[in-house]
Amino acid sequence: MPYLGSNPKTINTRYITDHQEYIGTGDTATNSGYYTFYANYTPGQVSVIIRGVHLASSDYLATNGTDIRILQSSITLNADDVIEIIGHTVPASQVLERSEVNITGGQASNLEKVDAKYYMNRDTFTADMHVPAGYNAFFAGPVNFTGTINVEGVLNVI
Repeated sequence: MPYLGSNPKTINTRYITDHQEYIGTGDTATNSGYYTFYANYTPGQVSVIIRGVHLASSDYLATNGTDIRILQSSITLNADDVIEIIGHTVPASQVLERSEVNITGGQASNLEKVDAKYYMNRDTFTADMHVPAGYNAFFAGPVNFTGTINVEGVLNVI
């Protein structure tokens, strides 16, 4: 029975999203020279939105998994500014590296929307599948492929 990848891999499908919303300047006393905001996240898996603008990761420090620091000299926050922090905690066992997947040719099919919150897919795909560059696709696994798969974008099996 063919699988996507070299070997079937058991992965932990649990993750945590911590969504915090702050009004104002946050904590300015703990880390001198920084506005500090708190959320749980895996480093590299956090989004910071100020006044509706998504900041580039180079605009803040988020390395310890618990706080996000914005240099006070780079931005002035006002008492009524809205700061949104969205942190994701992703267990290392959930990440499937590209090197662990052997993919060639194809086109995605047989995905049907059941409800606004639920999606289903078949457990076996015989058709070819293609995920173009700039697109993300996912399957609920385990999934067996007998066709060819071409992934130029991102394909996740969750």
